[in-house]
This record gives sequence, structure tokens and C-alpha cells, in this order.
Amino acid sequence: MGFVEPASFTWVTEADGRRRKRPARSTAWRARYRDQLGRARSRTLPTKLEAQQFLQRVGVEMQRGDYIDPVERRRTFSHWATIWWDTTVKLRPSTRRGYWQLLEGHVLPHFGHQRMGLIDYLEVEQFIAKKLRQGLSPKKVRDAVSVVSLVMKCAVRAKARNDNPAAGHEIKVRRRKVRAGDVPDMAELQRLVAAVRDPYKPAVWLMAYTGLRPSELCGLRVRSIDFVRRLVRVSETLMPVNRFEECAYSLVSGPPKTEAGDRDIPIPEWLCDAIAAMLAERAASRQAPTSLDGYLFLRPSGLPLNRDKFRQDVIRPALVAAGLPERIRTYDLRHSHASLLIDQGANVLAVAQRMGHSDPAVTLRVYGHLFTGAQEELTERLDTLRRTTLAASSGGDVVVLDAKRPQRD
Repeated sequence: MGFVEPASFTWVTEADGRRRKRPARSTAWRARYRDQLGRARSRTLPTKLEAQQFLQRVGVEMQRGDYIDPVERRRTFSHWATIWWDTTVKLRPSTRRGYWQLLEGHVLPHFGHQRMGLIDYLEVEQFIAKKLRQGLSPKKVRDAVSVVSLVMKCAVRAKARNDNPAAGHEIKVRRRKVRAGDVPDMAELQRLVAAVRDPYKPAVWLMAYTGLRPSELCGLRVRSIDFVRRLVRVSETLMPVNRFEECAYSLVSGPPKTEAGDRDIPIPEWLCDAIAAMLAERAASRQAPTSLDGYLFLRPSGLPLNRDKFRQDVIRPALVAAGLPERIRTYDLRHSHASLLIDQGANVLAVAQRMGHSDPAVTLRVYGHLFTGAQEELTERLDTLRRTTLAASSGGDVVVLDAKRPQRD
């Protein structure tokens, strides 16, 4: 598959007067071969034996499909990061912005100058330890390693590496568990809504009664409310995306977070009436009918509702006025909805469907501990059924289980 030759020669004059080329006394040896695409490749090694062994290894790698072009091994991580970044145009702008922040702020300063072929598992572990020592949160560190892994995966699929050294790292991230006392209950929701300035009271009730994500609330259009069937149709989000790379700050419309997020949720009649009254008042103040394609909730300037501005201008002042903790987030209204459903005895599947979770396992992971009371109630119901059945039994032998287990011989 190749041959070995001296890397340098000297010219000597033979007895017949002819000049001939001979290997230099102390010379390296060059292994020449052609890669799988027929391109000429070579590598210079100190001895003839090492050059021959190198050719043998290359031959085995080509047969196994593990051969990596030496040129690709020498390319830097930033070269492949640029290639990978170009492939992210199909992602949501908010996702791309998150990747861009991690790539520019943490990943490239550490890995950018390094050769792709020299980065190993230990190097990634050292990166993790360094970022944790700098005070970066475990979740941010995990996300940064995910970006490294995506770049590595791009290189692996392009046959520039055989493995992904950023895979398989364990970074423990403490998940926030939603407990009953951490989010507003119904009484606190009523206090909150009473302090919310018009015309945003229906928006707060809508989140509490449907569990909408803040971006889903902002993405609602007038046509999203079915006033006849009393439903809210969730099919769009509106996300603020800060400036990154060449993209300016903007509100970006898109689909819900998951396929299950595209859903219809019933709402009470009084809430439909409140939304209708809000729209009628808006149309009267503008002296123009409200377009069905227009956004349901607007800022005073007439622009669509901004998730971040809604928290800053509406929710936080209302929390202060109602005497509620300012740590309560807009997203906690969604958690309140799930907590209230569970308190009312809703099962996991029903909660998952209303919340727009793609898998009930997600619901259990976030809210599973809240189902403890429901499990205790089910046990009490079963025990009540047993006692009622026993009391109603007449005739025949009734088997009563003793609390003590029989002793085994």
C-alpha cells in the first residue's frame, strides 16, 4: 500500500565518473502512501523500521475504516467549531443564541487553539473542573460541554476523529423541585390578580387556569380563543432573542417547545367573557375592529407582549402591591397550575397533556413529589372500600386478614 525511502540524499561520483544519488549517512525515512481518496500522503520518521511500522498501522486503519487524514488531525478546534456553527441555522434563534454565548464565552477560549486530534477525555474533564472553580453553575458547565460534544460529533461524522471525548462526562445538576409552598395557591393568585393593572388581569388568570408557558401566552393571537367552545388553542410562541453574532434583538415567533405543546385547553366561561371585554375595550379605544390575526395581549405601545417586560412591568409590581414574595416568577404561575391540578386529584397523564409535556415522565420528574398526597388518598379510599364491603357482606365466610404475619416453620 506504500513504500519507504530515505528522506534525504547525497550525490557521489562513482569510479566511472558518473554522479549517483545515495541516502545520506544519518537520514530520516519517509513513508509514502495514498489515502482512501487516492491522495498522496507521507510521513517522515527517524528510522526505517518506524516508517515500515507506520505504513502497517495505516493499512490496518484503512481496512477497519478508522483512518484519519493527518491534515484533519492538525486542524484546530475553532476550525471545526466554525463548520458546526454554520449547520445551526435550522435551529430556533433562541437556541442558537444560547449556543453562541457558550461557544464564544467559554468553549473557544479554552479549546479554540488546540488541535482537534489532541483533545482527549482528560482535557474535557480539566475544562469542567476549571469552569466549576471559576464559579460557573453546574448547569452552565453541562451546557458548555454539550456544545463541545456537538462540535466533536460534527468532526467524527466528517471522519476527522474516531471518538467524541466530550461524551460520557457526569456533571450533577440539582433540579429545582416545585413544592406546594413555593408557588402561589388559589388564595394568593386571587390577591395577585387583584393587584395586577388593567388590561392584564385575564392574562394572569389564563396562565393560572391553563399552565401556559410565558412565551406561549405572548404568542397567543385573537383567533387562539374559541369563544363558542370556550377553548384556548396553543400553537405559537413569541420569544425575545437578544443580539448575537449578526442577528439584532427581536421578538421571534415559532412553534411550541414540543409537539405536545400544540394543544387545546378548556377555560371557564367567565374568563372568556373577561377576554372578550378586554378586546371590546381595545377596539373602542382605537376606534377600529380587532384583527383575528393580531396578538391577544399587547403592551401599551401596541407592540406584542414581551415575556421579559411582562415580568418587569406587570408581575413584579403586582407582587409588591399584594404583599407576595418578589422571588415568584411568571413561570411559577405555570407551576401553580400543575400544583392545583394535583391537589384536585388529577392523574399524571391529564396534567402532562395540559402542561404540554411530550412525555408524562417529564411531569413526574418535575411534579412527582406532589402526587404523594394523592397516593395517600387513594390508599384511604381502598381501605374505605374494604371496610364498606366487609360491613355489607352477609352470609358466607368472611376472611379477615390479621395484621400479624404467620410464623414460618
